Amino acid sequence: MNALFSQPAFQLYVISSAVLTVILYALAAMTGKTRERRRAVVNAEDVKVYNGAAVVEVEHPDVQRIKRAHLNGIENAVPFFVIGLLYALTNPNLILVRGLFVTFVGVRLLHAVFYLTARQPYRAASFAVGMLINLVMVVQVLRAAL
Repeated sequence: MNALFSQPAFQLYVISSAVLTVILYALAAMTGKTRERRRAVVNAEDVKVYNGAAVVEVEHPDVQRIKRAHLNGIENAVPFFVIGLLYALTNPNLILVRGLFVTFVGVRLLHAVFYLTARQPYRAASFAVGMLINLVMVVQVLRAAL
């Protein structure tokens, strides 16, 4: 296992995955903070956690937006966690792996910001770039396996 951590591509994968995880936890924390500010929850037991909150049928639109940004982040990070790891293990060109991983993390951070601030077409463009990067890695992994 220590030999794996000494490989530059794997190190970049680990750092990228850690940053993506932090982004996801930041969105989760923002969801809770926004629920607290809006004083509205959908689960009755959450009233104990969010003092003064009321139970509502539908979450506040601000909470919904953050949750959608979070869900989109998860939907894109999970494929990266899998395909990025496999790609890092193919002994890829270091310049290419650095470009792909750093760009992926950057566009995922930008996507979250653009989602939270309702900025189109930037949100769609950042999503597309991230998806394209994952697809490039899929092709590279399949080429290495076949």
